[in-house]
Amino acid sequence: MIGIRTIIKSILVPSLTGGLGWVFFSCSSEQVDPDPGTGKQEPVAIAFNGNLSEEEVTRATRPLEEYTKAFRVWAYKNTSVNAGSYGNPQMVFPGFTVKWLNNSAASSTTNTDGWEYILNEHPEQSPKYWDWSSKAYRFFGSAEMSAIPGTWEHITEGTERYEYTCTPDATNAEDAPFYTHMWFSNGDATDYPTRQYGQLVTLEFIKPFAEVMFKFTLADPNADPKPMLEEPDFRPQTAGRRIALMGDVKITFPLAGTATQESWESTPEYTKFLTAFTKTDTQYTVFPIRGQGAYRLTVTVNGADKECIVPDTYTTWSPGYRYTYIFKVNDEGGVELDNVNIAVKNWQEDAETTAQYNLYNW
Repeated sequence: MIGIRTIIKSILVPSLTGGLGWVFFSCSSEQVDPDPGTGKQEPVAIAFNGNLSEEEVTRATRPLEEYTKAFRVWAYKNTSVNAGSYGNPQMVFPGFTVKWLNNSAASSTTNTDGWEYILNEHPEQSPKYWDWSSKAYRFFGSAEMSAIPGTWEHITEGTERYEYTCTPDATNAEDAPFYTHMWFSNGDATDYPTRQYGQLVTLEFIKPFAEVMFKFTLADPNADPKPMLEEPDFRPQTAGRRIALMGDVKITFPLAGTATQESWESTPEYTKFLTAFTKTDTQYTVFPIRGQGAYRLTVTVNGADKECIVPDTYTTWSPGYRYTYIFKVNDEGGVELDNVNIAVKNWQEDAETTAQYNLYNW
């Protein structure tokens, strides 16, 4: 019979994600308060850097300019805090356009690695410095591609925030926009040891998709002959339900309060969809969606039809994550749902955890 051992491993999708490799500095005469820890009066320019981590076996970085020659960046600082709630957001970067200029690295104080935001066509883009007295900083942005742009909206009613909305198409993934996770810091070396004021701001750009694959393992890897597996089919358990490839994704970046990272929601369209995953060991690019319900695997093992169910607990697919479902083929009777191992690297830095949940048997 068949059991299932589901491994859900989240990584930034290497085939879809823009690797980042830029550093740029700025200088200005604008006044800022001194560093409260050192009393330093000299300004320190805000600088950006980013790297794509492809974390399965090895690490690698790809430069953003391989994917796009420009991106936009927003930044806000909070000048008050009360019981962990950050208030009074003030704009620092109002959607500055940053461009890749070939062979321009180290050509000015605001361009150390080929990226520049002090541009002739945008004379209002002034250099920015760290304000040491600010209670928190938030950075976020997007990189538009050719065919599927996104839109930004500044919301002031209710909770002040930015909302970025796009309509990604998994069948045309290369043309979908990138958006970033939110970089947040309160300047505290204990809370954010790698996100200190005055250091590089690292932005992670991702595509608004997930990747899903399924595969089989054998309870007896040395079985001879090996079981014959035919006609695998992995799809939603509810009859008629489809797997979305397109829809609207809205990313919300809070500007105040207690939230320290972005959130997302999605609305699928079913003009483009899959009815089932039928190829094992194949990465399918899909639309991110919550609340899909349970999935059913059917497969013929040595001529006998077998079935196994993945509960809806494990069918939420978030943007920028890869999910692998591993089904174990048992030689003996009993269909059982084995342990579920989840290795998750959250959107926040240094939050990688591993948890194991014992589920039930049928």
